[in-house]
Amino acid sequence: MPKSILTFIAFFLSLVIHAQYEKQLSKNISLSINENFETYFFAEELAVEHIGYYVFSNKDSHYDHQPLVSHAAAHFMKWKDSDVILKIAAVLGKLRPILNDNSQILEYLWYCKSFPETGFKYSVPKDIAIKDPVKYPNAEVLVQELTELLNDFYKQAQVGEYIRQNKNYYQGAIEEAAKDIAVKSIPFEEKWYGKKFPGYIFILMPGMPITEGEDNYRAFGIQFETPKGKMPSMVFSSSVMIPKKENLSDYKQFGFDNKEVTKFLTVHELGHSFVNPLLYDFKKEIDRDTILFTPKFKKHLENSYINNWDNCITEHFVRLGEIRTAKLMNDKTEEERLRKEHTVTMGFVLLPFLENHILQYESDRKKYPDFRSFLPVLFKSLDTLKPEDIDRMIVN
Repeated sequence: MPKSILTFIAFFLSLVIHAQYEKQLSKNISLSINENFETYFFAEELAVEHIGYYVFSNKDSHYDHQPLVSHAAAHFMKWKDSDVILKIAAVLGKLRPILNDNSQILEYLWYCKSFPETGFKYSVPKDIAIKDPVKYPNAEVLVQELTELLNDFYKQAQVGEYIRQNKNYYQGAIEEAAKDIAVKSIPFEEKWYGKKFPGYIFILMPGMPITEGEDNYRAFGIQFETPKGKMPSMVFSSSVMIPKKENLSDYKQFGFDNKEVTKFLTVHELGHSFVNPLLYDFKKEIDRDTILFTPKFKKHLENSYINNWDNCITEHFVRLGEIRTAKLMNDKTEEERLRKEHTVTMGFVLLPFLENHILQYESDRKKYPDFRSFLPVLFKSLDTLKPEDIDRMIVN
């Protein structure tokens, strides 16, 4: 058989292998499984046998509430003491005090070609997290070394074959999540913020461990740079505890059938892609009002994991966008639910103040074509407040 035909067949098979774990939710919105991410978590689970823990992977946990995490750990456990896993454990041991997380690793892995290929599918941005020598010293070198080791593990342990053997589970997870992602809200978010992106990327991580317990899940947003431009993404774990069954093929539920959580994360995490980049240009205004983050306010927000004024402002603006997007969609029920959830339950007491001022933005989009153009007005309004004004807003 001619070499050119063999090359074409190999290329076609590669497309088939990876295409079966992706679903187009609309023309510019995709939902997929990333094999590099899955490989990382399989290896992380083995590495903690030597280093004790890494984020939510823990040597003493079994993750029976997460079928794929539990099954994969058992399947790959024979590799626990292999040379490649011992090296991965050593690298993660060095990275743990530097990163305190694995999201920065996943961000880098996304730009890499799918294992077992090497190199990059897109250029790695200069401002990617691991390249920050001040915040994450030596992280870039360590993550590059980790990536090479993960590729070796992928090949040696035949991770790709394992993923394809369990394609029904992965496809089931995609179908579960797909029905609840708030695709219809995205054009309204774009309209409210006055900003459009060339596409949106959602990535499921069935292999990502989370602590057992109701309402436990993990998600984070990353803005990926592609040849089409920057694309917001949401990367998320399972969020439903599943009773253990004997075989992975026995499962009819996959941990992603959670409408409330999936819908919330869709709007919230993408909201950060609209808000966060804008705030870099308003650091002076943010720093000016740090006195408003009173001890009482900090205490009030501690259950929402807000520990500084920067995060406080960012999260208020994102939640403001959620509420006003629901209003723009004429979804009164969701609007009121979000307002109560964020203001009362979560403690973001500045929201009524911000909503009152945002009416000016919504009523004059000719003068304020996008959210950025109105931010000076919002910061000027916040600057009129005093610490005692903030404390009066808090009702325990």
